[in-house]
Amino acid sequence: MRQLAIDLLGGWTERRMRRHREVDELPWGTLDPSAADPVDVALVRAMWTNGVFTEYASAAAFSQLATALVECGAPIDLTATCADIVVDEMTHVELAARVVAELGGAVPYEMDLDRITQLVDDTAPPLLRAAELAITTSCVGESLSLPALRSSRSLAGGGLLHAVLDRLVRDEGPHAQLGIAFLAWAGDRLTAADRAQLAAIALRAVAVYAPLWQTSPDADYRALMTSAVRDKIDARLVRHDIVMDRARLAQLLG
Repeated sequence: MRQLAIDLLGGWTERRMRRHREVDELPWGTLDPSAADPVDVALVRAMWTNGVFTEYASAAAFSQLATALVECGAPIDLTATCADIVVDEMTHVELAARVVAELGGAVPYEMDLDRITQLVDDTAPPLLRAAELAITTSCVGESLSLPALRSSRSLAGGGLLHAVLDRLVRDEGPHAQLGIAFLAWAGDRLTAADRAQLAAIALRAVAVYAPLWQTSPDADYRALMTSAVRDKIDARLVRHDIVMDRARLAQLLG
């Protein structure tokens, strides 16, 4: 375990990363945490510090998926898009870290980067490994990240926080669509048994996120997240014959 720390090497690698992803145009230097309640500032600092780590985790997940797409012979444009999303996520790491700096610095946050990758069945065929990662990372994780970000953006008012969240929302849409594009390509390559296994994987992934809405006192937020599960996850998976257990899903949605 080590304390979360972010840095840039600089030079040509930084310039390459920033190609088409310029972040300096955002209104940096405009936050004044001294004008807000210290308790509120501490909560926001904690939220954005955690956001740095979650963006790291997303980068790792899409990196795994890109490798799996290569291994299963997926179309090169699909694979290249997935690899490009990794750069999106690392840019998001920088954005979140810069917000944290403007808020007064990160809260204590230890992380284990060597445990950040998802554990998938190494004995499964490459196609099935790719499908598992596509569902857990894109179809479920990113589809639930998007409405949560939109909710946060609506509460942020104007200024830097709104601008950064707006940037994240803009990027996350295609991230949530990649998994469905993979399933459309996989088509008949997935057997009925594969689809049943993937449905169980999808349901477990939804269950991981369920406490987000089950414990929220905000009725609007609960409705937003459960609608995302129904319309953006379940309905899309069903169109590809990946049908989660209806009774268990209904239980998770409350």
